[in-house]
Amino acid sequence: MRTKTITRTFAAAALLLGLSVVPFTAQVKPAPLGKQVVDHLKYPKLNPIQMPTVTRETLPNGVKLILIEDHEFPVVSLRALVRGGKLAQPQDKPALAPLFGEVQRTGGVKSMSGDEMDTYLERIGASIETNVRDDYGTVTAKTLSEQLDKVLPLFAEELESPAFAQEKLDLAKTHLNSEISRRNDQVMGIARREILKLFYGPKSPYARQIEYDDVAAVTREDLLNYQKLVYRPDSTIIAVWGDFKTPDMKDRLAIALGGWEAKGATPVYKAPELPAPAASVNYAEKKDVEQTTVLMGHLGLRLDDPDYPAVDMLSEILGGGMASRMFMNIRTLKGLAYGAGGFMVPAYDHAGAFYFYTATKPSTTAEAMEAMLEEIKKIREAPVTDEELTRAKEGYLNTYAFEFDSTEKIATRLATYELYGYPADFNVKLRNAIEKVTKEDVLRVAKKDLHPELLTILAIGNQSQFDKPLSTFGKVNDIDLTIPEPKPKEVIPEATPESLKAGTALLVKAANLMGGKALAGLKEMTLEGASTIVTPMGEMELKGEGTFVFPDRLHNQVQTPMGAMITVLDKDKGFMVMGPRVKDLPPSAVTEMAGELYTESGCALLLQRALQGKLEGQLIGKAQFEGQETDDLLVKIGDASVRVYLDKDGRVAGVKKHAITQQGPAEVIQIFSDYRPVDGLSLPFQTVEKVNGEVKATNRYSAIKVNAGFNEELFKKPAPAAAASAPAEK
Repeated sequence: MRTKTITRTFAAAALLLGLSVVPFTAQVKPAPLGKQVVDHLKYPKLNPIQMPTVTRETLPNGVKLILIEDHEFPVVSLRALVRGGKLAQPQDKPALAPLFGEVQRTGGVKSMSGDEMDTYLERIGASIETNVRDDYGTVTAKTLSEQLDKVLPLFAEELESPAFAQEKLDLAKTHLNSEISRRNDQVMGIARREILKLFYGPKSPYARQIEYDDVAAVTREDLLNYQKLVYRPDSTIIAVWGDFKTPDMKDRLAIALGGWEAKGATPVYKAPELPAPAASVNYAEKKDVEQTTVLMGHLGLRLDDPDYPAVDMLSEILGGGMASRMFMNIRTLKGLAYGAGGFMVPAYDHAGAFYFYTATKPSTTAEAMEAMLEEIKKIREAPVTDEELTRAKEGYLNTYAFEFDSTEKIATRLATYELYGYPADFNVKLRNAIEKVTKEDVLRVAKKDLHPELLTILAIGNQSQFDKPLSTFGKVNDIDLTIPEPKPKEVIPEATPESLKAGTALLVKAANLMGGKALAGLKEMTLEGASTIVTPMGEMELKGEGTFVFPDRLHNQVQTPMGAMITVLDKDKGFMVMGPRVKDLPPSAVTEMAGELYTESGCALLLQRALQGKLEGQLIGKAQFEGQETDDLLVKIGDASVRVYLDKDGRVAGVKKHAITQQGPAEVIQIFSDYRPVDGLSLPFQTVEKVNGEVKATNRYSAIKVNAGFNEELFKKPAPAAAASAPAEK
């Protein structure tokens, strides 16, 4: 498959700088008056590409081999492709494939643990990696040729008998949960994820979104079963290239993989059926971005479709670079965006898709969308110009040689073609077809394959600032970006009037023990102290100060080795300052911080709300909490809930709550101690925080002031320059 347009641009520049892989000459004729000399440069055809000798073999157990000798460097590389991928995982286990791809390597093999493999391979200068894609899995290895005998057995074990150590599966789940928790941070990640779901359907293996419960559902037994069913020699293609002799390499692979047997019929994995095309307008709200991101498109073609060469030229002319129609109209002529464009991304065994994109300020969202639609419709009405078609063809042909500038690219392409049943010379046939595309071909496929009336439109941003309502373009479907909470592991009994009455009475008693009247009049507090934070590099001591303005404002400043880090929550928005950088907090972080305020300082806000009659507690019963018997209460705060534990005197001993950390879902416990009197209140001067049973932070306060006043400037978002000039410490 060809490289993207931006790669073409750099490749063309490389040619001009004399970095080409083929000779480059030009003949210059005298320029007529008023003409630039550059307009008359003549270029010869590129020299034919010299293909290396390729040997194809099949081992007795069915493994197909593609062997290419390259003695330039004393290195050997192997790449195994195994049919299956996400297509082969059970429908109710969408997290299986990504977890398999990580733990297949990190979980080690029968002869060696994953950590031992890391040390061993590093010592001999080799590597082995694994991955799982939509429709195949990979095992790759690279080694000095003199170390091949040490690496090849491990490569074979990764295919035949990975161990899937439980602790590495647990770690992989943490990694995947972390990705889920951060999936709404980057707008382009949201755009790609949601447009794929709209194109292929939310349950398609090409678009399936993984949730926390999906991660929790995968067991080590699932990985073992998947490996046994999917990783078979007769479903495997291995490309090998580098410094070896072909007969010797075939013999080595036959020995290394000789014990790998296939049982039963070879499974066949079919691409899922695609949804019928239908126009739609979709909106995902993300208020913490300054631009509207717009994507539109619909399903397209397979790579081997006879019309693909013409469609490729169509998409290049329409949106493939800075000279494309979309870029020229939206960026250059109308100044609506820094970039705009589009392309048709084909797939090997199912329909790919047309994508058109731009990002513009909210007040020009509709105008930019109208400009995109205008170009999509316009290219279907009249032939493109000779200049446009020539430029598109040259863009393709001038980068064609770069698909053959390494043995690795050649071997990888041949293995991929073998996997999908494409002829080995498919790319040559594609190039020849591109050369033959005419203006009439482009117009024909524009009318046949590009459908403005069937476009899926996706806008991400803040619609309250749009120049026109999205409904201008059709009925709007709102996309909910909320990340579903994992199902609770503990079954909580249904609340009854009796359990609510008893629980609320205990909350009010705890509020009175904290200060009663003083608590009711608490408006703000300032806390100074130090925290001991447990990090992967060891413990770290940090000094800090926080100002908590009830009920929903917090200014927190911590002195780190890199300088002051300030985090601010101001009702429904927030920001963070670190040196010269000022960054808005994503909505998920704002929501999380707002929920944490309820349990600060021994649940001061929670108990104040209970005194005001705005919160009630459900008495669950007695429970052991950190070695003492306590009353166990459930308090619901909006859509979330927290468990509050009261000691024998009725004071808050601590809380337990569910939180989404950077590592994904976690059980967080806060333990309050060292209660001291402060202006009529009784407040804890130490809080220990545990995450999933491990102590992560200990906060010790040296001073707490209540209702002493605060500076409103604390909650004003600084400009980046102002943040850069602010002192790191007081």
